[in-house]
Formats: sequence, C-alpha cells, structure tokens
Amino acid sequence: MFANNEITDRGLLHRLLERAGHEDEMESRAAWADTIDGAIRDAASASVPPRNRVARPVVVLSAASALSAVAGALRDDDVELTPATIAAVRSFMTDGAGSPLYGSDPLAARRAAEELRLRVERAPLATAAAVT
Repeated sequence: MFANNEITDRGLLHRLLERAGHEDEMESRAAWADTIDGAIRDAASASVPPRNRVARPVVVLSAASALSAVAGALRDDDVELTPATIAAVRSFMTDGAGSPLYGSDPLAARRAAEELRLRVERAPLATAAAVT
C-alpha cells in the first residue's frame, strides 16, 4: 500500500536524506583533505614568513607522506570512515596542545601521522560493506 513513497523506510524521502547526509560528509572530508594539503604546502613553501607559521616546517614535512595518504583516503568515496576517525583527523590537525604536529619532535609527528594513516587504511571499503 505504501510502496516506494515517503512513508516507507526505502521511500523517496529516506533516499534523499541519506544522499544529502553522504554529500555533507564528503564535503567535510574534502575540507579536511584540503587542510592537510595546505599544511604540507605551507611547510614546503619558503614564501610563508616564519612568524606566520603555526607548526614547524620540519615537523610537518616529516609527517607529509602519511598525511598525504590520509588526505587521499578522505577524498575517496569508497572508503567508509567513522565519525571517530574523522574526529581523530580533526584533532591531529587542530589540537595545538595535544597534537605532535605542533610540537618540536619530527619523529613523534611522523609516528602519530603513521598511526592515523593506519587507522584510516583499516576502514572498510563501501563496496565490500554493501556486498556483505
């Protein structure tokens, strides 16, 4: 009786809300990926004055390869990231007091970025989740 309309859980309204939520999530993920790319670009650039730098370039560049992998995963529609994983990315990129990215130890930043990369890479693929 209510097949394929807004009342059933598979109806039009449900599909539209699900699609809108996915688009919002992907926009947020893309914004964090852009933030990562910008941090790496700024660290590699000599044109940014030292007084305008929040993080030490040597620290950011030591974590650049792992952070680039994280940015790639954030942009990938097929990788399903949990809100906790995205929160971990946000914390790593913005927590000046707690993130090794803003410290003075390049090795600590690289290790933490590698842990973040491994966490992101362990996320299931959307196509694999849809099959099971």
